[in-house]
Amino acid sequence: MKHLMYRNTKIVNELMNYCYKNGSQNININVITKDQCTEFYIKALDITLNERNIYLLEKLLSAKRSHELEEHYWILAGDNDTDPELTLIGIMTDASSVSYSKEDNTLDIYLKRLG
Repeated sequence: MKHLMYRNTKIVNELMNYCYKNGSQNININVITKDQCTEFYIKALDITLNERNIYLLEKLLSAKRSHELEEHYWILAGDNDTDPELTLIGIMTDASSVSYSKEDNTLDIYLKRLG
């Protein structure tokens, strides 16, 4: 697939922006690429989210993957400061998981891209 590294960095960039925008100054990122799979693990510490933020994040990141839309729009990720950018991340990934601990103010995001 063309531009795989660039697409992966756009995904990481957009998720870092989301975490910064929501108050985190401590973000751990692990990206593993092997064979035809890339996995993203993001942990944001000291982040404050309400139930609506979490619901929207889960919904946007779980948008159904669309290879056709990805081919046309991946380059736009990170070009503005809106949450629809997270929908683009959703259509660029095959699986997602979001976990938030209110007690610890930590956010864990897992994304998986195949192909």
